[in-house]
Amino acid sequence: MFHYLFDDAGVLSGPVTLFVTPGLGVQLPSNAVELPDELTEPENGFVWAWVNGAPQALRDRRGVVFQTQTGTSTNWEQLGELPDGFTDKPWPGQYYVWLDGDWQLDQSAKGAAELASVQEARDNRLREAAMRIAPLQYAVELGDATQQEQSALLDWKRYCVALNRIEQQAGYPLEVEWPILTFSEPKEPANSLLSLFRTKQK
Repeated sequence: MFHYLFDDAGVLSGPVTLFVTPGLGVQLPSNAVELPDELTEPENGFVWAWVNGAPQALRDRRGVVFQTQTGTSTNWEQLGELPDGFTDKPWPGQYYVWLDGDWQLDQSAKGAAELASVQEARDNRLREAAMRIAPLQYAVELGDATQQEQSALLDWKRYCVALNRIEQQAGYPLEVEWPILTFSEPKEPANSLLSLFRTKQK
């Protein structure tokens, strides 16, 4: 006879050797069973479990699993196949959805998120520029602007125009070359919009 122990999940381990009490023989503990034959090695991913008074090979998916709707991880403690809505395939990350039995990258969702991120960054820059432009514009309208303030106002305006044109870049929105605000000397000719971008090294 072969003796096996089972845990709270019903998983069998063994065979084990139990203590023989003189005059009484082997005393089975409450978490032990006696089988006439030794269990064979279960297939990969399966374990032997004590189910309804008999050993049964069950799929062992215990551990970290993921919800297919959200990718949220949870600890699974039951034997058997996972129910619908769960998988043991790790969620790769944001913008991945469960489709046809695997995680697939949702290109449209990723593209929309990247576009929104770039537009938000541009709008933040434009808002900051607007706050800087306002007092310079007031000084010009009042006829009280210095040459340096007049030049700075033009530079800020060129910067805003360049920001508003980033959508025309070939790599937009995945690759954006952000304009860099540089102030020209008051007596120098006005800079072109191209001067707001770093010169790419060839």
